[in-house]
Amino acid sequence: MITTERKRCKNKTRSGEPCKAFAMGDGYCFSHSPALEKKRLEARAKGGKNSARSARLMGLVPPRLMPVYDRLESALEEVHTGTLESKQASAMAALARAMVAVLTSGELEERVRAIESKVEGKNNAH
Repeated sequence: MITTERKRCKNKTRSGEPCKAFAMGDGYCFSHSPALEKKRLEARAKGGKNSARSARLMGLVPPRLMPVYDRLESALEEVHTGTLESKQASAMAALARAMVAVLTSGELEERVRAIESKVEGKNNAH
């Protein structure tokens, strides 16, 4: 009986250990193959848009705040890469917190008014 053992990727992980993924034709796994970089980026972008985490985020963040969230997420990456000063990012975060506070207090005020009108309606019915 002839068995062929699949070869492992010839790259190393971030920790310096050998990659344990199976190699493809070029000796690298999907994650490390230089020839598949474009496909990896496309897959990452597609996965990010369809991930459960992304879907949960859409449920947590009101639609009108998504552009603010997206900009803050970009700013985080820019600070990390050094293309945005941390002072600017801090100012952006402070302004975003103020926006959220204004929106939250407005939404709470709407809810209180709705509850009060229901209670008044029930009291007037008796």
